[in-house]
Amino acid sequence: MRAGVLYRDESRIRIEERDRRPLARNEVRVRIHACGVCGSDVHFTVHKQVRLKKECAVLGHEASGVILEIGEEVRERQPGERVVISAGTSCGVCPACSRGHWNLCASASVLGLEIDGAFAEEIIIEERYLIPLPSGIPFDHGAILADAVSTPYHALKYVGFLQRGEKVGIIGIGGLGVHAVQIANILGANQLIAVDIDPGALENASRLGADECIDAKQSKNIGKDLKELSGGLDILVDFSGQYKNIENSLRAMNFGGRMVLVGLGKNSLEFKFPMMIVERQIRISGSLGCDTRAIPELMDLYLSGKLDLSQSITSHHPLEEVNECLENLHHRKGNPIRYIITPNGAIR
Repeated sequence: MRAGVLYRDESRIRIEERDRRPLARNEVRVRIHACGVCGSDVHFTVHKQVRLKKECAVLGHEASGVILEIGEEVRERQPGERVVISAGTSCGVCPACSRGHWNLCASASVLGLEIDGAFAEEIIIEERYLIPLPSGIPFDHGAILADAVSTPYHALKYVGFLQRGEKVGIIGIGGLGVHAVQIANILGANQLIAVDIDPGALENASRLGADECIDAKQSKNIGKDLKELSGGLDILVDFSGQYKNIENSLRAMNFGGRMVLVGLGKNSLEFKFPMMIVERQIRISGSLGCDTRAIPELMDLYLSGKLDLSQSITSHHPLEEVNECLENLHHRKGNPIRYIITPNGAIR
């Protein structure tokens, strides 16, 4: 089979032929129909911000496809079944995993790092990582549910505890942040303010439901602007990893406000007014991926017509164009939301 392989000291993915290995007893072989290109993939390749622990890896963690073959101990999945593949991996046996909270597992990782990912014609994966994909959801929309949609959903609903009528700020309107805009509206936000440095990203946010947009390049004080536009935020979610935005936004938070950090940054996080955190009882939390609740709930929202992903897919590409997609995403060429790799040809 063909696979896109990233070597540890290289920044471009090589397309290689790999032998198909036999299945273990609890494994499933899936033919990949769609795999999203995520900003995290750019960090591993173009940016080289994160270095592989092993010599090489097949990246790609937002995927859907059809089961080709199952191991002899697989009981719940069948050949021919349409599935979404979980973007996260975990040990599967610790207390957190047993409760369905894989993202709280001490061994939590991302598909494509510990286990080869889905920039490939096929993937071999344990049965527990597969979620049935209803026929009413296209493969490309199903694929991005695995991360681009489920990660902001988890951050807003299960970490930020967004309640109907609350005011929300979202910093960083990339592939995750733009879906956070839609999800916040679905969950009942009363006002939603989007922040980014890129005009195209802010255009996406406005088109998909943001009430107000702040160009961070033009803003002298993002926190002050957020406060003036909202009168006070109940939730602020950061997807940018620029921690200065969090520090500056503290004054914009209401009493009992929640700040959720999703984006990963290199700088330290410091607060000039720590007493304000205590006095206003502001909660600051991290959020990683999602647990087992998110994707089934998002499928229900999609099938009910509440979640519309028709504007989420920028374009479809064969496996050979994965490096071009990564470069374009890095430079935000054409204002992309999600490129989709189709390793086995056009989606049918």
